[in-house]
Amino acid sequence: MALHKTEGIILSSADWSESSQTLNVFTPDCGKISLTVKGSKKINGKRGRALKFSRLEFSCYIRGEKASGYLSDVDPVEVFMFEKDGQLGRLTFASAALETLNNLLEAGEPQAVCYQITLSFLRMTDSIEKKRLPGLFAGYILRLVSLLGFRPNLVGCAGCGKDIRTVVAEDETLLLSIERGGMVCGSCRKKMPGENSLIGLKPDFHARLVRLMEASLVEASKIPISLSDLNLMVDILTTLLKFHAGTMKKLKSFDFLDKLSKAVKTYGG
Repeated sequence: MALHKTEGIILSSADWSESSQTLNVFTPDCGKISLTVKGSKKINGKRGRALKFSRLEFSCYIRGEKASGYLSDVDPVEVFMFEKDGQLGRLTFASAALETLNNLLEAGEPQAVCYQITLSFLRMTDSIEKKRLPGLFAGYILRLVSLLGFRPNLVGCAGCGKDIRTVVAEDETLLLSIERGGMVCGSCRKKMPGENSLIGLKPDFHARLVRLMEASLVEASKIPISLSDLNLMVDILTTLLKFHAGTMKKLKSFDFLDKLSKAVKTYGG
């Protein structure tokens, strides 16, 4: 096994002994890799501390072309503390982002752009006003699924290709087809026998999704979105990704976010 030096973000960890762990790490050049870390729980361990919510420099031994190996050394370069007002919300959004990445990334496939956008997301989550967190998270997730090839078609009808906003009445509920991965107009819906996985979207919710899909992270963070609408967006994307990617699971982090939103009504737009 050759020694490889890179940087990365820890997506998840699992204990496999009293003192050691296996880490799923997202790197810009190797994609997602699994590293075995012996003695990782020792505070003064020779390998350093493998901290979550940090940009880390790694030295590791990789097994040939396989996306796994052993950690040799680690050094924190940039640590995100989320100490500003709304710390629980910041931690929850950051956890949900990394959970989504872990669900969607294929092992060993480089995703340099996704990596840089994820770093930007973590930096902004650590620093912006808490009221901007829902829009930032929504913009990040929509950008992520687009970069990974699962972008839903929110504008053109999946059947006829026409702009969905021009073929429905202003107050009419719009239809999203799970099978087709995008919107469908009423006429095309009638030509889709047997395809019943449709989700109705209110016009204002649909318009907000389109804005978030097209926005940069900075722009998305300024778009107001309530926690209830954000949860709906995540549920829709989870359903789409389960059908088309087969790997997406319900975000455990959002179970906590739902409880948090019921107790503290401060994170919505």
